[in-house]
Amino acid sequence: MMESLSWISALAPWLLTRETALLLVGGFVVGIFSVIIGGGFFISIPLLQFLFPSVSYGAIVGNLKVGSFFRGIGSTITNRKEIDWLGNLLSSVPLVIGTVLGVMVIAHLHQRWMLPAIIAAIALSELAPWLAKRITKGSFQAASLVTGAYAGFLGAGIGIILVALFRLKHPAVERIAHVKIQARFIEWLIGIVAVIAHYFHGNLILALWLVWSVGSFAGGLAGGVLLEKLGAMSGKTQKSVLRLAYLVAIAGALLPFLNWGRGKG
Repeated sequence: MMESLSWISALAPWLLTRETALLLVGGFVVGIFSVIIGGGFFISIPLLQFLFPSVSYGAIVGNLKVGSFFRGIGSTITNRKEIDWLGNLLSSVPLVIGTVLGVMVIAHLHQRWMLPAIIAAIALSELAPWLAKRITKGSFQAASLVTGAYAGFLGAGIGIILVALFRLKHPAVERIAHVKIQARFIEWLIGIVAVIAHYFHGNLILALWLVWSVGSFAGGLAGGVLLEKLGAMSGKTQKSVLRLAYLVAIAGALLPFLNWGRGKG
């Protein structure tokens, strides 16, 4: 019994720190932002870079993936009766393989690699609608593999790409809602794979992901309620807020370079 409580004893002193409070509040705010606007990674990455400047790129992404996993539980439970479980599992094979490869690439990279990753994510997020129109049924498997690799590499804005991919199978306008439900489930599924891969690479930090996930789950619930009560914001407003998040992400990605410069001086 005492051994089973040892991890709690080790964690207890950490639970009263400033970092814990910021992680809890940050997870909550980002959870709401992710549900209503999307692109929560663009806000959460600079926050974790600020709080944990010595943590690797892979550890930052890995621990954020755990929060995303808990945030996705709610939508999976809510829409479980509409999910094509077997079809999605079969379609997700190249996505899963790509996700594992993506995690392997970033597992132990320094935070300085976050800047090119953020720039690539912004470009992909902005070009997603244009790219979506150019994915064909013939290139579906290759596109799935690349999408999975990106999901493991960073994954910001991955939901847009997944919807585009699976609209190839269900192109009818009246099936869009169905496709979005499947895309959310698949995003959650490959998120589980990413978390497992990060665990085996030693990237998960209990005291970090546990608190972040509590905030993320609460934020996801609150965001869902707000979305129903307030209605969706206009596309123009959402785009403006998301582009502001890009600037925050780039500023955060520049921090390791500033710290590195001071260290050399």
